[in-house]
Amino acid sequence: MSGVIVFIYLVSSKLDSVLNKLNLPEINTDIVDVVVLADDKASSLNDLANYKFAYNSTASNANVKTAFDSVKSELNKSSLELAEYKSWDDLVTAFYDNTEVQAIVMNDSMLKVVASQYEDFDTKVKIIKQFEYKKLVTVQKSNVNVKKEPFIIYVSGISSDDGGDFQLQNNALSDVNILAVVNPETKQILLVTTPRDSYIKITGPDGRKGYDKLTHAGNYGVEASMDTLQNLYGIDIDYYVKINFSGCVAVVDALGGITIDSEVEFTCGEDASPIPYHFVKGPNECDGEMAVAFSRERHAFAAGDFQRGRNQTAAIKGILQKATSPAILTKYSAVLDAVSDMFLTNIPTSTISDLVKLQLSDGTAWNIQTYSIEGSTQPPAGQGPAYLEITGLRGASVVYPYADSINTAIQLMSKIQNGDVFDVDEYVDSLNNNSN
Repeated sequence: MSGVIVFIYLVSSKLDSVLNKLNLPEINTDIVDVVVLADDKASSLNDLANYKFAYNSTASNANVKTAFDSVKSELNKSSLELAEYKSWDDLVTAFYDNTEVQAIVMNDSMLKVVASQYEDFDTKVKIIKQFEYKKLVTVQKSNVNVKKEPFIIYVSGISSDDGGDFQLQNNALSDVNILAVVNPETKQILLVTTPRDSYIKITGPDGRKGYDKLTHAGNYGVEASMDTLQNLYGIDIDYYVKINFSGCVAVVDALGGITIDSEVEFTCGEDASPIPYHFVKGPNECDGEMAVAFSRERHAFAAGDFQRGRNQTAAIKGILQKATSPAILTKYSAVLDAVSDMFLTNIPTSTISDLVKLQLSDGTAWNIQTYSIEGSTQPPAGQGPAYLEITGLRGASVVYPYADSINTAIQLMSKIQNGDVFDVDEYVDSLNNNSN
């Protein structure tokens, strides 16, 4: 017993020092770019004194106009004007023509979005100047008692491949959107994944709302993604965890690898990994690189993003099972060192300490279950191609989530929170049978 007490003390002390690095100030970094065509002779902002500037007012936040004011100030040209466009089709066409528009002022996070719709846009432009704006994240603090009360954590996997705190604090597409509903009394965790391309009402720049892709909410900060999911499911999210690919690799490797139970057999392609990893149906022993490849692959499946979402929850389930296993207790120091610079969270230090101590004192295995929102890539009858109201894009590929699937997710989350002990698959099957 004395040995156990000393061990818990040492782990807790180590935990507190590492968590101080995890709980960085909740700051979002928004970068605004001034871009010209890649073959433009201009090499600095001073070369743009007589250029015609434009922006997309639909997809921009207030920082874009603030950046343009800085451009005018640096060039000492108060007469410069910023032409307004409300359609990327019109703006990109005018920009490529290079007569009416010679420079675009746009949020850096929008470059990847626009490039997904207009082939090679990101390689056809060059960035002349960047302006950086920081703001505190306004996420309401939760007072939940995590030892006894259920709570919900939003897991956001951002699209940046780069590590480091600065990159994690940048606004970026949220390609992984998973809600972890945790009940500490029943030791149950439900992982609910929502497809990144879900065509739903998102929270956009400066709090504006409109139908767009879920992933695009991440461009406006983690609080925008949380607000979007809270509105979709009618829930309150207590905490968030934000991580990128580098962070995922580090966490899995620090755990000594994980076991991922795959629903299907497949080999990942180049988009997911430079190494063509092969995964069998059933248990797969994975290091960090393999786990990320498993989570990123989508082209190998007829179900595409739907299967990728299920794979992502399978990977997180593997991480949770390994992290809460008795065998990993001796590796907590290495794990905490590995992750301290690799993800951001607003979970208070005291709360994480409580969760770790809870697991140390009660080694009962968690019952981790998953549910994935289903939908269709085809628009509902009588509805034309999707228009993305926040990013201003037309004809983009989206997922139309089924209302029944969303309602099922709401029921499942409620049952976990209410302390019901049940099997998710059996419950969903019973709902389907009753519906039939």
